[in-house]
Amino acid sequence: MKFIGIWSAGRVVMTQEVENRAERYEAILEVSRDLLMVLDGETVVMCRAGESEWLNESIVTGRDLETLLAEDLLAKIRAVIALAQTTPGSVQSLEYVLRPEQLPMLHEAGLREPIWYEARFIATPAGELIWSARDINERKKLQRKVTNQAQRDPLTGAYNRRALLTVMEQTVAQAQRYDWTCSVLLIDVDDFSSINEQHGWDAGDQMLQQIVTGLYKLKRTADFLARYGDDQLVLFLPETNHEQGLAAAERVRRLIQELEMPYPTGELRCTASVGVAGMRGIEDSASEMLKRAEESLFIARNSGGNRVEGEA
Repeated sequence: MKFIGIWSAGRVVMTQEVENRAERYEAILEVSRDLLMVLDGETVVMCRAGESEWLNESIVTGRDLETLLAEDLLAKIRAVIALAQTTPGSVQSLEYVLRPEQLPMLHEAGLREPIWYEARFIATPAGELIWSARDINERKKLQRKVTNQAQRDPLTGAYNRRALLTVMEQTVAQAQRYDWTCSVLLIDVDDFSSINEQHGWDAGDQMLQQIVTGLYKLKRTADFLARYGDDQLVLFLPETNHEQGLAAAERVRRLIQELEMPYPTGELRCTASVGVAGMRGIEDSASEMLKRAEESLFIARNSGGNRVEGEA
């Protein structure tokens, strides 16, 4: 009886310890802000939404990954899971985005907008997989904002010269590979310095902003607008031959000529000269196109301004 009493007491102590541990883990789950899931194979056997308040846990629990995820995302998740399972106890990481239009089951569960997650995966000795996912949408938005600011002209909101060169180089390379074409327009505001001298720098700044606003309304979605210099803008036109580029440049010239900007010192107007260059084949480059556009612009300015010039 003594041994039975000792064994019984030990069982009570062990049971209490298990209960305490379970309560401890439950409390940890409750305070965690991460989305937590436990997988048995590819089936979600437990789900805690954490701060992902959009998620209806009951819709996800009991589902297989194949019903929850799109093929491309499922392939990435499977690869990480396989790595975690071959090295139990080691943590594997992955960043991914959930897009509602691609994930009908998660849309049903509450997903209404794209959300980026930073996930960590670890396999238990029993063979289950713990999947912890943290919402990093705000971090991604900040990164995009910083990147966007680095690529944008702070005055006009148009892209800057560095961003232009990157886009032109990539697009010209693609055009050469697939036998497409493209053109570039170099736009220079005529006598811009006289606007600054007569009405002040703020007037010149506002005029540039007005021009950029007008060009954004005029350009196609695929066209790329950038500030190239103090009073120069570039409009890069993919899939546009030289003749079409000249026609677009004429529309730009007319738009700027017809702009009227109310100002305390009077109604402000200006004109612009435009140099046009088109891609010349597989030996051409973005820098060469810009150089030829500058040469055409030089001719336009020295011919009285308010005109378009292209290559012969």
